Amino acid sequence: MAIVKMNKFTLLAFESQKTRILERLQGFAETEFVNLQDASFLEENEVFSDLSKDKDDSEFAGCEEKLSMTKFALEFLKDYIPQKSVIKAMKEGKRQLTLKELETEVMSNNWEEVYKKVKEKEEVIASLEGEKTKLQSIVESLKPWEGLDVSFEELSSIKTPYFIGSVPKQYEDTLVAEMNDYYLEIISRNNQDMFFLVICGEEHKEEVSDKLRGFGFSQFKTDVKETPIKVMHDNMDTIAKLDSKKFFVQEELSGFEVGYHKLEAANEYYTNLVDRKNAIGNFLRTENITVLQGWLAVEDNEKLKAIIKEALGEDYYLTFEDVKDEEIDKVPVKLKNNELNSSFENITEMYATPRYDEIDPTPFVTPFYLLFFGMMVADIGYGLIQLIVTLVALKAFNLDEGTRKFAKFFYYLSYPIIGFGILYGSFFGGIIEMPWKLVDPNKDVTTILIVSVIFGAVQIFFGLGIKAYMLLKAGKPKDAFYDVGAWVITLVSVALVLGSGMLGLSPLVKNIAIGFMIFGMVVIVLTGGREEKTRGAQLGQGAYALYGITGYVGDLVSYTRLMALGLAGGSLAGAFNMIMGMIPGVAGILFAPVIFVFGHIFNLALGLLGAYVHTCRLQYVEYFGKFYEGGGKAFSPFKTQNKYINVKKD
Repeated sequence: MAIVKMNKFTLLAFESQKTRILERLQGFAETEFVNLQDASFLEENEVFSDLSKDKDDSEFAGCEEKLSMTKFALEFLKDYIPQKSVIKAMKEGKRQLTLKELETEVMSNNWEEVYKKVKEKEEVIASLEGEKTKLQSIVESLKPWEGLDVSFEELSSIKTPYFIGSVPKQYEDTLVAEMNDYYLEIISRNNQDMFFLVICGEEHKEEVSDKLRGFGFSQFKTDVKETPIKVMHDNMDTIAKLDSKKFFVQEELSGFEVGYHKLEAANEYYTNLVDRKNAIGNFLRTENITVLQGWLAVEDNEKLKAIIKEALGEDYYLTFEDVKDEEIDKVPVKLKNNELNSSFENITEMYATPRYDEIDPTPFVTPFYLLFFGMMVADIGYGLIQLIVTLVALKAFNLDEGTRKFAKFFYYLSYPIIGFGILYGSFFGGIIEMPWKLVDPNKDVTTILIVSVIFGAVQIFFGLGIKAYMLLKAGKPKDAFYDVGAWVITLVSVALVLGSGMLGLSPLVKNIAIGFMIFGMVVIVLTGGREEKTRGAQLGQGAYALYGITGYVGDLVSYTRLMALGLAGGSLAGAFNMIMGMIPGVAGILFAPVIFVFGHIFNLALGLLGAYVHTCRLQYVEYFGKFYEGGGKAFSPFKTQNKYINVKKD
């Protein structure tokens, strides 16, 4: 249960068979292509330098355009098609088809006719909305003139000069005074402006114009002929009719559910077709031969041989090469664990993918993660809720692979939560007194603290043990002793010396421990800087390495969070229970259940979030820091996309 052994395959086949190869490898979903067109690759592998870069051809022509068509139609229709509830969608899951079944369906389901109809409806709605926006704009512009009881056509026909428009409201009093000799009608006001009509004689036109300009006059211009109120009413009637037409079009679109599923299938098909087209950018070719390379798990070699033989008959050349030392950093890493450990792979991957020549730390993370998470939440009731919810999700719902893995992760974590809840005798924070309480969190705080530190010490030494194993496996026994053995000797000796009184050790044992402590420290000082060139630098670096002992102290202190979070969650749960008990009479009957439900849901959510974050932190900082570097490249196989449909492996 570790990093899967990989090898590289090289395939030569006729150019005419390229499409068939891509289809089968995409359905196989277990190969990752090497980019043979990469400049650095061609420099390092001159044997390929005479070949031409392969490129997509006419067989894939138009697939991106069709993909774009399906995306548009789906995006547009999703606002009108009745959506399934989340529960129903999870229960039904996605349809499952093979690539061949998907292609057959798309070629015969007339999705393009659906697209044309959707496009027509979209254009109708766009036209209606454009007309509505235009009419609304006219209505908005006429609102300040709603009180004008003369039509604009009549205004434009009079011989006397007039001015219609607005000035800032702050000038109203001054304007009224200035226009005292002319006809002034104030039509309306808003927070900023005053809207009015001024009529004057021809001889005063320039004078009035100059005065209005001084007030920041803004002239109102419109193509409307009738009175504002009539135009506004007519436009509102027209807008209502446009809304009605749009409603009927939307009602028609809501009946496109079958068409929507056709578009989903087409989108899935052309998405995968575009991926095949893009994959060609990794290949080289001669006039008639295509050349491709890729990574594959050794255990899948025979499967690949069978697939290629079925697709191409005897017209191909396929070879496999073991990983070379200089390729270690380029090999994609594929993890393979049992059902329990695979649920915790995300914890490792969030930190870093292991290098190909490293070990997969996931199996060594799982037991500690379970232990620490359970200790931080530690409640029978909370664990049972999590167990039931995740079990229902796994059994009743048709979840995709990622969601199922996530649900399993929390399903497994529910067991240690229940286990520590039993140990602490805690059921929803003690709402029901358990007849047992092996450890009382309220009284045995010191015991829990000591156990937390012991758990931390065990994990730290386990991490050092893994580091020693990796160094021995790499043929570096001296490094294993210098970098691990000396530290184990030193740390154990220091612990014995400091704890000799509490442990009741005899003076002889204490003196032996002091001797080993001094020996370990000397080894660390003498070897901690062995990579340096000068002896002085080596000793200085060694002394600094010994100073790292304070880091181990800090690491052990960090594990006290196991106690702190567990006690905090239990105390908060107990506080909610206490509040419930303090509410008297009928009010207690009414509000106690509400406080119980929402209080404990809140505490559970808070506890799970805290436990998740802090348990990850302990793995990443205190544990991985002892042995794990990561930095590998995760295996990314050429496979099908599964946005709307689960495309089954061939």
